[in-house]
Amino acid sequence: MAGEREFDCDLVIIGAGLTGLSLACWLLELSAQKQQPLPTLHLLEPRKEYHNDRTWCFWDSEHHPFRHLISHRWPHWQVSSGERSVSQSSEQTPYAMLPAGSVYQHALARIESCPGFSLRQGITVEAISDSADGVLISTNAGQWRARAVIDTRPPEATRVDEKLGFWQVFTGYEIHCPGHGYDAGMAKLMDFQPCQEHICFMYLLPLDRDNLLVEWTAFHPGGEWPDCQARLEAWLDERGFEDYTVTRSESGKLPMMPVSPSRQQGRIVRAGVGGGWMRAATGYHFSNCQRNCAELAGQILAAAASGHWHFHPPESRKHWLDWMDRVFLRALRRHPETAPDWFLDLFSATTAEQMARFMNDQPRWGDAVAVAAALPSIPFLRAVMP
Repeated sequence: MAGEREFDCDLVIIGAGLTGLSLACWLLELSAQKQQPLPTLHLLEPRKEYHNDRTWCFWDSEHHPFRHLISHRWPHWQVSSGERSVSQSSEQTPYAMLPAGSVYQHALARIESCPGFSLRQGITVEAISDSADGVLISTNAGQWRARAVIDTRPPEATRVDEKLGFWQVFTGYEIHCPGHGYDAGMAKLMDFQPCQEHICFMYLLPLDRDNLLVEWTAFHPGGEWPDCQARLEAWLDERGFEDYTVTRSESGKLPMMPVSPSRQQGRIVRAGVGGGWMRAATGYHFSNCQRNCAELAGQILAAAASGHWHFHPPESRKHWLDWMDRVFLRALRRHPETAPDWFLDLFSATTAEQMARFMNDQPRWGDAVAVAAALPSIPFLRAVMP
């Protein structure tokens, strides 16, 4: 730690969740590709143990260091409400699932195999102090001095616009239910359920003929949180699921609301959800996280080679896409009862490839036009104004 030598390492990454581990893996991959030296790196992570606590889903269309770990792909996906449903299909850009346990195991093994990288667990960062030639990181276990810092912690409450969007609150079970009867090639992204005052839907991913991931999800404005676990279990009872075993569970709250992006340049850069990387209107994060980590890893390798430790935050999305999301969230918050129709109309009016690009934060202008044309003009024109 600081005091033993001028710098403890070149770079500190605060947080070793998806963003921190992805950035470490991208550094290793790009260093090998470009034959560039790696910086010395410490990852500081508050958790003491890793568990298979979540899944990341996305439309599989790009390379990343974890692509070989994808456990399931669905060439078909569907949204539905009552008797109405809309399906899309694409063999080129299937919907994909990546278990967190596989990501953690792979990334931790790669970090352990690199002599210049280290992971310190049980470490909570308390303060960061920038100076002309370095950064001092104060923690519950002492201080580290580094040339630069990538901060992947969640955003501060002051940077989240809670009045504009929703909290995506969910509870999910991975269940073993022999012969469950669902099509193993069809991902049910949104099966809207009757709810009062907020938007609710089931998210159902058949893993094979005997196993399912089922989640009850609510888009909630905040306040008294819905009991998603009780609603999930009631849904399973209503659908006649009797002989099933819960093999894994997951739950969480995601901010489906704009996060003021950090435009800070220099030795300290925000990344991940705290950097505004998660898509406010969808809650999807994985694909954008991988693109931004690749860009940031390139900047880090260049800094290690040049000695000039100055970074520029990656541009998470085009500004017009963030603007579209703000308008959509404002309209949805004003008219939550219309959500099922709006989402079904949206999927009806777009192709599978358009939807995959739009949801993966890489839409073309034609995709944006198709999305805008699918939605009712009057409530969205009104939502342009705060």
